[in-house]
Amino acid sequence: MGRFFTSRSRYASLLFGPIVIACAAPGDIPSPKSRLLVAITSNNIGSREAPLKLSISAPTTVTVRIESRKSTGELDTSFNGYVRLLSKPGSVENLFGDDVWRRNVKVVNGVADNVRVQFVGAYGETQLWAEDIGYAPAPITRDPPPQCADGLDNNGDGNFDFPNDPGCAFANDDTEALGTFMSGVSSPIFFQSPRIADVRGVEQGGAATPYPHEQLIVDVGWRRDTQTYAFQTVVTRIASDGFYISDIGDPRGFSSIFAFTFVAPPRLRVCDRLRTLTGSASDFYGFTELGFPTWTVEYWDPNNGPCPVPEPFVFTFDELLDSNNRIRFRQESALVRVQASAEMGLRITKHFGRGYPAAPTYLPTDDASNCDFNRDGKVDYSTEPEMTCANNCNADIECTEYAGFSLRGSFNLVVTDELGNARASTPVNASSASGFEPLAKRGAAIGSFTGTLRYFSGGSRFTIEARCEDDVVSDPKGVPMPSTKACVRLRTPLENTEETL
Repeated sequence: MGRFFTSRSRYASLLFGPIVIACAAPGDIPSPKSRLLVAITSNNIGSREAPLKLSISAPTTVTVRIESRKSTGELDTSFNGYVRLLSKPGSVENLFGDDVWRRNVKVVNGVADNVRVQFVGAYGETQLWAEDIGYAPAPITRDPPPQCADGLDNNGDGNFDFPNDPGCAFANDDTEALGTFMSGVSSPIFFQSPRIADVRGVEQGGAATPYPHEQLIVDVGWRRDTQTYAFQTVVTRIASDGFYISDIGDPRGFSSIFAFTFVAPPRLRVCDRLRTLTGSASDFYGFTELGFPTWTVEYWDPNNGPCPVPEPFVFTFDELLDSNNRIRFRQESALVRVQASAEMGLRITKHFGRGYPAAPTYLPTDDASNCDFNRDGKVDYSTEPEMTCANNCNADIECTEYAGFSLRGSFNLVVTDELGNARASTPVNASSASGFEPLAKRGAAIGSFTGTLRYFSGGSRFTIEARCEDDVVSDPKGVPMPSTKACVRLRTPLENTEETL
């Protein structure tokens, strides 16, 4: 367990930290004798067959009626107080109507009617939740102040004001008494489920997910009622810690994502199509991914047709020279390619070797680009001479820093113009391409490099990671394999038996 959180510590905070608990004696918590009824009175709630458009940033508004009902079902006219409204999933932005305060509405004589609820971020089956949390909002600047900000123990329980009194929801709460905690939920409001592009944040430019740390049901195109695909979501790569998938029917782009599974997912193969997918969306150093995913899959059968993996996106010469990462963000996690052509060439950097650049300049040479002078396995950008050496390498279009290559397997490809002049470099990783040794081929031209595109905000780097040896074409005039065949591994008869399921 310790190793798990050391290597992937971002999930530790989701599971274990930080938690604040306000405790009250068991006898202090009232038992609700009533319940809330939340009825949607407007007709814009969609249906399973015709869901509403996905709500990410554009708000949706519905009208509700809230009633306090006794356990016998009768209207409880004795209840007068504010109830808080929430959207699950999604977030309530505003309420409109009589006696509303932000996300709270006052129920008078057991009823609050014609309350317009504005919410965003809803998807799938969404419900509105109402609860009496004992909150009586009042202006914090009022004279006298609200009870939860007046410095007094108004209810004599030994606790003073927010946040020390468990009866204080906020500092502007005008009662220190606990609420009844009675609650109620509405019937479902039906929205579309997010596609991969929506999870990637296509409406916001794709740099971050609009659903951070939310458990999502992703629309992958399978329609259970008709047993058909409205569109296909295809596995494009199996990695040692997860898998990459692409929605190949979305013209908006941003339609690929990485699902982090800690280890290589068993039985899953390139070419398989997903039928269901859930997971927790997050941005790991800027790289949007799904954590803790679950899925069901239709295994690809070559007898039923060719592999549905699409051909990779091929970067043009101008796109590789463009420092604006807009195109790269659009292709994050997708299958991409850099390829030699009439207007550009590709070669491995020349300054790439185990040796250490010499003092006093520490400039890299053909066989010396190792900046780990203290031999601790990493380059320290805060100490000399490692800082100067690393900065020199970063500024040199022909340099691949050897210590980083030794640790992660990444190296740089130089992009040359039609005259052979070095114009740009792009990071790649061939760790999964067995038999290809980039150090032995330093300075050598290659034909193409294909793989999935990964982003790391720590250095604003996009790295193309090869899936297997098929993705690296060493011959400068070689032709890459089509996606229907490259890195496609057929299942063995043993894998298709019931015993291995």
